[in-house]
Amino acid sequence: MSLIVRINIRIKLEWILILFFHLFFVSSANGFQGIMQTSYGARQAGMGGAFQAIGGSVLDLESNPSHLSRLLNSKLEFGGAAHFAQIEYSDSFMDIRPDLSYSNRITQRQRALLPYIGYISRLSDRLGIGIALYSQGGGGARFSNITRLAPEKKNLNETLGLEIPIVGSERKIREDMVFKFMVTKMTFGFGYRFDRLAIGAGADLVYSFMQMERTYRDETRSLELPGSFQYSSDPSYTLGGKLGISYELTQKIRIAYSYTLKNVLHLDGEMKVESPDPGNLGATRVSRFMIWPDRHIFGISYRTDVWLFDFDVKFVPWSESFRTSKFILEQSLIQTPVGANTNTMQMNFRWRDQYTFAIGAEYNWSRILRLRIGYNYGKSPVTDQGLSPMLGSTTEHHLSGGIGFYRNDYALHVALEYGFPKRMKGGASSDWSISHSVFSENDVSLQSFQFDKSVSVFSLYFGFELNT
Repeated sequence: MSLIVRINIRIKLEWILILFFHLFFVSSANGFQGIMQTSYGARQAGMGGAFQAIGGSVLDLESNPSHLSRLLNSKLEFGGAAHFAQIEYSDSFMDIRPDLSYSNRITQRQRALLPYIGYISRLSDRLGIGIALYSQGGGGARFSNITRLAPEKKNLNETLGLEIPIVGSERKIREDMVFKFMVTKMTFGFGYRFDRLAIGAGADLVYSFMQMERTYRDETRSLELPGSFQYSSDPSYTLGGKLGISYELTQKIRIAYSYTLKNVLHLDGEMKVESPDPGNLGATRVSRFMIWPDRHIFGISYRTDVWLFDFDVKFVPWSESFRTSKFILEQSLIQTPVGANTNTMQMNFRWRDQYTFAIGAEYNWSRILRLRIGYNYGKSPVTDQGLSPMLGSTTEHHLSGGIGFYRNDYALHVALEYGFPKRMKGGASSDWSISHSVFSENDVSLQSFQFDKSVSVFSLYFGFELNT
């Protein structure tokens, strides 16, 4: 009987998380500090994400559950963030034959709606508990009709072994790309207070999903060519957790620290590969995993009768998690530039560790209105050796502002945030450069291919609180 109950609970949680993803994740948008949002919750966003030493939100379960110990009442809260990313990508390839040279310049506007909902309850003047469901991060993009050279610089007739009139002698092809990746968490947590000191912990159920497609077509876009592939992961579930502490130095000053565990995301799935060899054509199972990094955050807040300030420092060791990721296929369907087939495809991210700094202020204008402003900076973890148009944001500076309306037992929060555009150039030895400049063992043109990418993000946050 207990086994049946556990299975039913798992099925219900699975459907909740899948529905959460499909209803709200409208389209993929590149991440905002790497692939994590700068803020979780509308009130937090108005203050630039600086909220570690404040508390009072269901999203304390995302950042620091120790604040649940200071609840004055129980609270239902829900809302979300609508992100509108503009991705500008350009590349060029120069060949000694002018007819083989090309250039691309593309601007894509991606959007994503990432919601959250939760409930926190005051069990006593020292103990609080809660549960929250929220999208923590992800990324992706969609690019279409990019000019490329065919593998090995072959024309269409040579690739297909046919005699196609007019377009058969063309050596240029079209590339389409789709990439989607997201991580959603459901957190159960508590906070307990010992006078000035409070501690808290949360258990995370983590859901993740990834989809990646690269499609080559002829100039007329009527034929799908060898080298194309489609990968889709199975729904992935894993467990994680977090610890938080906070301490009242005085009645006006509070300090806080939290640590969130890394998560191993098992993204086994299926890959379909287009090949000129019928024996290497079809779909196969894929084994792979990625690591969602751990995170350290320290914060300090200061409050007066009308002002509330917070300053946070966050550290994410991306270099330990986002170095490489391998796709291990059950069959050797991937063709290498030297012509041999392999069952391994490796993505080299080469990201660096990241420190981010957030400062925010809230002004109590009146009994019903509060004004907020914030600034957030974090050097992008993406390096020139790991840059690609698909994953990772280049944005570094973020400016935000927001307001809160308070009436009786409910509150409404709205915030706007802008991530300023930042352009990065890709390295000659990056995966992206190699995949578009190595045509065979004897035809390597790394310096002939150049590319760059710029990302800017406008975000609208909204949230509703109901005290119960």
